[in-house]
Amino acid sequence: MLELIKNEHKKIMNQKITIIALGLITVFQFMLAVALKQVISGLGGHDTVANYIAYSTNVVFILQVLAVVVGATLISTEFQKRTIKFLLIRPKTRLHIFLSKYITLVLIVTYLFVIYYVLSFLFGLLFFGTQFDADSSQLFQHTFAVIGCQWLEVLMMASFAFMCSSLFRNSLIALVTSFFVLYTAKSLVTIMSLIGNQWGKILLFANTNFTQYSFQGPPPFDGMSPLFSLFIVGAHIVFFVGTAWFVFWKRDVNV
Repeated sequence: MLELIKNEHKKIMNQKITIIALGLITVFQFMLAVALKQVISGLGGHDTVANYIAYSTNVVFILQVLAVVVGATLISTEFQKRTIKFLLIRPKTRLHIFLSKYITLVLIVTYLFVIYYVLSFLFGLLFFGTQFDADSSQLFQHTFAVIGCQWLEVLMMASFAFMCSSLFRNSLIALVTSFFVLYTAKSLVTIMSLIGNQWGKILLFANTNFTQYSFQGPPPFDGMSPLFSLFIVGAHIVFFVGTAWFVFWKRDVNV
């Protein structure tokens, strides 16, 4: 299993898109820090690194996009390029191959978050200094809670894309389907909350933000609780990964 995971990492690291993704995250964080510094300086104010990291949590769409791209191509690319046969002739079961790909996906999502927020911290120190005020400790605690919820949401988005990658042999179809369904589903939560439709509370993205039960409450629908959200998230991830595995297990390899 470890060998398969290492192999998946090597394949991802050898792709040009990986270097491009790292470059995009770095440039994005740099430009965000410069823009925020100019705005605050123009207003005659000052900010801290803690505030900058907290602000960075509001613009993580780049992590969503990159995670979905990785998830939507992990399996479909193997069939599209007909390299799946080289995996299946190894003395490893399909389950081992499947699990190695999903574990790699979880790790990639984690890497993206670590890189993003380490850069956020470094650029925050560079542009806003090392000053901490009395509220920094509480702000960091809140920020870490938000980051944890964001990681869960992005992982769920990547898991759905992973399911699409198993359903479709073509990477482009898997990618387009993933983006369309995911961002439609996110918009649907807001719409159903505005019109007061209580069925919206069973939607995935109504339940991934657990800070709504503490820092950013109340939740968008009545009758929601942390245990309820945990159940909804768990049910979705079982469905996504279970469906992906079933299709991968049953699929014939025609090469």
